[in-house]
Formats: sequence, structure tokens, C-alpha cells
Amino acid sequence: MGTTVAILAFGCVFLLLLGLGTFLSSGAGGRRLSQLRSGKPAPRGTERESLVRGSEKGLTGILHRIGERREGGDLAGLKSRLLHAGYRKPAAPAIYYGFRLSLALGIPPLVALLPATWTLPAHIQIISLCVVAAIGYLLPSMYLNHRVNSRKTAITRSLPDALDLMVVCVEAGFGINQSLGQVADEFHSKSPIVAEEFSLVVQQIRAGKSTTGALRELADRTGVSDISSLVALLVQTERFGTSVANALRVHAEAMRIIRMQRAEERAQKATLKLILPSTMIFAALLLIFLAPGMYRLMGAFNPQ
Repeated sequence: MGTTVAILAFGCVFLLLLGLGTFLSSGAGGRRLSQLRSGKPAPRGTERESLVRGSEKGLTGILHRIGERREGGDLAGLKSRLLHAGYRKPAAPAIYYGFRLSLALGIPPLVALLPATWTLPAHIQIISLCVVAAIGYLLPSMYLNHRVNSRKTAITRSLPDALDLMVVCVEAGFGINQSLGQVADEFHSKSPIVAEEFSLVVQQIRAGKSTTGALRELADRTGVSDISSLVALLVQTERFGTSVANALRVHAEAMRIIRMQRAEERAQKATLKLILPSTMIFAALLLIFLAPGMYRLMGAFNPQ
């Protein structure tokens, strides 16, 4: 009990000090004012820091401030994962680290308050709290991986149908931009992720970005190999002036074949995945059926 109270007190004090240090520390505005007072020029690349890092409010702002202290390491890989998961805000990495740190430090005190924890030995309590802290630290990463995989799966499943609609639009006389916009309008209910990504491409092109650059950013944002092949096809057709309709028709047919092959592959894997559950169910049924007979047989050989 004493060990649990000590760990709980330490966690509460640590969180309190961390929160006070985060809120009392100077942010982008404070650093800029200190630079103006000292007369030193601001380093290049910090002109928009207040617009990027100071716009978060509420719980998101708290997590952002906490995560700013931890932000570092493989930041490029994390930003890529966040983009693939659909988080495009510049403050997303800091918020992600804030979630990890908050869960790692906030869940153990809550677990220590449970009456079931008080009856455990001291060393078991410490090990349990460490395990819970590790789980809290890994939960955001696991959720991010799950979101990335589910998002890629949704895009892969809906892309062949989107290509079919693009083929119809291109053959009707639309350009690539208009075809992407039509797909975005028609796919809002069926596949909101595909509609959102294509709509973002159209908005970037309307804002003045080149079609090639917007399409390549689409491939980088999604991280789906099928999208990358589609982008390469559209870029090549635009560069060499070939027929977009014929290229899209062939690519759409290939995508439908690939989707059918993937479905057949999953169907073949289902048989292997069912072997272990079927074996366990058969063993349980065999134990249920043979247990009464074995009990009577043992009683017959061991009379009282």
C-alpha cells in the first residue's frame, strides 16, 4: 500500500510540474519578443511559427504543448505515417507525442487507485504499473497503424470503381481535373476517403499548382501502391501527349483483375486460418464427450 501511494504521489507531482512548466514556458510569441528586445534577427523558417503552433486550443492545445517537448527523432517517418492516416495539420506530430506521454504518465496513477492493486505485493505493483505505462505509451502508435491500414484498404477497394467513372468522364470529353472533380462529387457517400483525396487534388490545381505536382502529392499522402501507379500513368500521358482514355481503360481493367485476384487470395488464406480454431473446437468437444467415460473408468479401477 505504501509503495502504491508513493508511486501515485510521484506521478501526480510529476504531471503537475510538467503542466506548470508547459503553460508557464514562453511559446513562439515569447521567443519572438525576446528576440526583438535583444535586437537579434529571427532565424529563417520561424516567421509562421505562431500560425502553425499557436492555433491549437483546448485539449488539443494542451497535448500539443506537452508533445513539443518530446518532438524529435524520426520526425520525417512520423509525418509520413500521419499523412497516410489522414492527419495533415503541422501540429499533428507534437499532438501525437503529447498523447503518448500523457497516456504513459496518466494511466498508472489511475490503475494504482484501484482497490485490486492494493492487495498485490510491492514488486508486483511496480511491475504492473510499468507494464500499464508501456501499454499507454504504445496505444497511440497501435491506433495510428490501424488507421493507416484501414485507410489504405478503403482506398484500394474503391479505386477500381473510381477509375471506371474516370474512364467514362474522359471518354465524354472531360479533362483530368474535371474527371477527378466528378469522381470526388459522386464518391462522397460510397468512399469519403477517395472523394476527399481527389477533391484536394482538384483544389490544389485550381489554386495554381501544376497537375503533376498535385498528383504526386496525392501519391505521397495516401501511400497506396495503386494510387502511385495511377499517378505515374497520368503523369506520363500528360508528358508524352498520349490518349488518356485508352490508358485509363487499360489500367482500370488491370485494377479490376488485381482486385479479383486479391479476393481469391483472401479466400484461399481463409482455409488455413480456420485450421487452428477448428482444431481447438474439436479438442474441446472431444474432451467434453470423453470426460464422463474417463471419470467412470477411473472410478472402476479405483474402488473406494
